[in-house]
Amino acid sequence: MGARDQYESLVRFYEFQLGSVPAREELKEALRATISERELQLFFLLPFMGMMPEEKLLRKAARAGISRDEALQLARRLIPEGMVDSYVGPGGRLYGRAPFIALLEFQVRLKEASPLRAVCTRIMDALIEGAVKVLPTKTPYYRVLPVEQTLRAPSQTRVVAVNVAVPDPREVLPIDVASEMVRRESLIVVADCYCRATKRLVGEECGHPLETCFYFNELGMVKLEAGYGRRVDVAEALSILRACEEAGLVHNVSNCEGKMQTLCNCCACSCAVMKAVVRGQTNVGAPSRYRSALIEERCTLCEVCIETCPVKAISARQGTLLLDGARCIGCGQCVSHCPEGALRMVLRERPPKIYADNDALFRRINMEAMLGLAARRLLGR
Repeated sequence: MGARDQYESLVRFYEFQLGSVPAREELKEALRATISERELQLFFLLPFMGMMPEEKLLRKAARAGISRDEALQLARRLIPEGMVDSYVGPGGRLYGRAPFIALLEFQVRLKEASPLRAVCTRIMDALIEGAVKVLPTKTPYYRVLPVEQTLRAPSQTRVVAVNVAVPDPREVLPIDVASEMVRRESLIVVADCYCRATKRLVGEECGHPLETCFYFNELGMVKLEAGYGRRVDVAEALSILRACEEAGLVHNVSNCEGKMQTLCNCCACSCAVMKAVVRGQTNVGAPSRYRSALIEERCTLCEVCIETCPVKAISARQGTLLLDGARCIGCGQCVSHCPEGALRMVLRERPPKIYADNDALFRRINMEAMLGLAARRLLGR
């Protein structure tokens, strides 16, 4: 019996996370040309999920015939490739297998061309465009945060659009407000949007701002460690968020209340989350707890809101503005851009479920992924 092909094992590990990997043979050969077998040996010493203390990894490496110095060198080599996550926690340095999306996002952010960057760009573009058959999970990874000025009373914010009616402040929770969520995080890291970086590489750059992806806490430490982000303070983070709102981008945050990991600022022309929502997928991004509502007597039918809405939830027919509440994601872009103040945000009758913390969110998603994978194998799909 021949030796196991470790590169095939790596692609199968990625398929467990995604469901199917397009261009899998090209990916396998690009990995073979980029990652050594020795590096893969160290990779597979890491836990299937979660993080491992450095000393435990080094003990496992020693038993596998890899010296301490070589193990550390191999790990450092894999971090900027997007294959290994690492950061220093309260108890010391930790290592873990990076998810497949990390490999893709790190590669498309690279400045220099390579076979691995090329195939990862193709795969990431396929994900953005919905051309990949992913695992049938049900729980959204992200949820929308509305444009902040559409939720704040005049005394609570610096900028309020003229004549914009705001919700009763008693309805507004900290989990609805981007600035409040950002202020409570101890580490804020910003990086280029890997969706728009992908579209730039395939010649479809949309022109929206690029440095718009935020990472927090442990995930922020991972990005800093790999050199794919920079640390910012609260003031700069809020300045970037305001610029994103002005550019028509939609805030998508980790779908949980406590300790978030990511806050993306997405456009419908390039970003995977927004494109999935436009396609009608409900397992990627959830709407905010709000939806837009019309103040009919103020509407002049200027149609600015129709042009602004990223999910085409607004239309006009026979001199009347029509709002599709089911399609509306509650981003507030139409409210903040309406020159007549004819739109406002109202609390949804049935707000979407928000998980207690990131661990609870991904326990649910991982369970759904495993059940979906088992079902596919059972049915031979």
